[in-house]
Amino acid sequence: MAWFVPRQIPLPAGFIGFDPQSSVPDTQFTAYGRHLPHWRREGACYLATFRLRDSLPEEIVARMRDEQRQWQARLASAASKNEGRIPQQEWSEWQAFEQRRARKLDLLLDEGRGECLLRHAAHRTPLVEALHHQEGTRVEMLAYAIMPNHAHVLCRPLPGHALEALLGSWKRRSSQRIHRLLGRSGPMWQDESWDRIIRDGDHYATAARYIAKNPLAAGLSEDEATVWLHPTMQGA
Repeated sequence: MAWFVPRQIPLPAGFIGFDPQSSVPDTQFTAYGRHLPHWRREGACYLATFRLRDSLPEEIVARMRDEQRQWQARLASAASKNEGRIPQQEWSEWQAFEQRRARKLDLLLDEGRGECLLRHAAHRTPLVEALHHQEGTRVEMLAYAIMPNHAHVLCRPLPGHALEALLGSWKRRSSQRIHRLLGRSGPMWQDESWDRIIRDGDHYATAARYIAKNPLAAGLSEDEATVWLHPTMQGA
């Protein structure tokens, strides 16, 4: 398996990091939540994961949502007792939980549950084309991995364009074309995606290397997955 993993990961020009524990409020930061928390900051880079609807059993999804709700309640309670700020101990424990949760999700997805439509190159091509369709006009694409039942994307939305709108566009465009190939209709992607603001240079490099390594870690051949890296990474 000749998967390429870059050694040097240069930051994109004009990179803006994000420190959620900064004592100086970030006036461009916003947040909203559905089943998952979603943080937004103009000019930031994001790592996003979206999956096919049949990629995880519903009981596992429900259990992970319950754990997330319990943590959100715990953090809200802690902040209410500390002038609206989450205490460092609670924050550190939550970050550790988030890392464990993300790792657990990745391992479950890499088990290859469900129909795994994207294992076939003909079904990955519509998603590749969707990811690049708005490149340079609405988004700066930095890296992605398309796995058999999910995809990871590292990107930076351009000013005035929201990550959730981009995710919705990628899902719609790809599902329409894949359904056309299969003669099907109906929802293909899970509605809500997981995403995380890239904090700093180390976080950016870790995210890019994870994307590059994901098919190798899952034991996939180049026929079963697609990885794309920004040209600045390809010779690194």
